[in-house]
Amino acid sequence: MTTRAPKTRTAPVPATPEDDGVLRISTSSNPPVEEARVTLFVIDEEEFTVPKVISERLVFLALNSMRDDGPLFSAQRLVELLLGRPQYSRLLGHYERQAITQENFDAIVKTVSALFFDHMNRGDDAAGKASPAS
Repeated sequence: MTTRAPKTRTAPVPATPEDDGVLRISTSSNPPVEEARVTLFVIDEEEFTVPKVISERLVFLALNSMRDDGPLFSAQRLVELLLGRPQYSRLLGHYERQAITQENFDAIVKTVSALFFDHMNRGDDAAGKASPAS
């Protein structure tokens, strides 16, 4: 699988307690962070990528969706989280136009889910461990 150009993402500024003991968090001054991505599947020569390392934020959001929405809806949310909204929208466009079959779509969801749950089962925190075989 090929490695794609890093995607810019905003990194949170660490929270610091002030003298009054109140924890103050600023979201307006977060510097951009580069996110390495790898190709997971290709549709008509268009590469669809996922983060090379599944972040704690994505794990939390996915698990929260599983708790709130159940397995069917959370599987699609997981695909959206890992692909990112723009790629997920393009994937849905292919599906809505019937350019890909239900079997194709199911295989994509299964591939993304397997990647995520393999990461969860290993409990890996090391860089690169959450990515597909590279």
